[in-house]
Amino acid sequence: MMPTAHRRLLFLLLAILSAASVVAAAAAGSVGLGWAEWLAALRDPGSEFGELVWRLRLPRAAAAWTVGALLSLSGCLMQVLLRNPLADPYILGVSGGASFAALLGMTLGVTAALLPALAWIGALFSILLVFSLARGEGPWSRTRLLLTGVVTASGWAALISLLLTLGPDGSLRGMLFWLIGDLSYARLPTWAPLLLIGIFAVCFAMARSLNVLAMGETTA
Repeated sequence: MMPTAHRRLLFLLLAILSAASVVAAAAAGSVGLGWAEWLAALRDPGSEFGELVWRLRLPRAAAAWTVGALLSLSGCLMQVLLRNPLADPYILGVSGGASFAALLGMTLGVTAALLPALAWIGALFSILLVFSLARGEGPWSRTRLLLTGVVTASGWAALISLLLTLGPDGSLRGMLFWLIGDLSYARLPTWAPLLLIGIFAVCFAMARSLNVLAMGETTA
């Protein structure tokens, strides 16, 4: 087990790298910004460089960072609850359900404002589907739940490939960009960081119980 001092140093290093990635994302783009332009943007948000950084790049970088943090936190909790290092939203089919619903909406011509809601509905449906199939006629087990999630994720991947194959040519580029994480219209809502902080605080308060749960019934 890693000593406490080493863990704190590792967390500090990861925090610094995380903040540096946001700064790098705000500085990189079709118009490169040097240190002088970056400092000018920080001093004067109303300037040309300030508009570029504060209104376009930083909101996108902050949105990407928040989404990544929520995904990593959900993956960590899934691994603890299922006691399996392979568990994450992708393996369990949650991301596949969200992607299929969003791409189906794009194929049908749904407006971009409704795509997040469709993705949420698809993710929720996939979760309910996985738990229903894993339970069957008796109590569900962690292994059965994980295997059911893998099968469901494969099914969503096949349906996504079908949509990409049969979808209209005019929407294909947008669909592919959405799948790889398009941030063109990304904006960070106020509640998203608050949600991340709240979930992290609850998990941190329950850290001891989660650690015991991760050890398994025999060890605990």
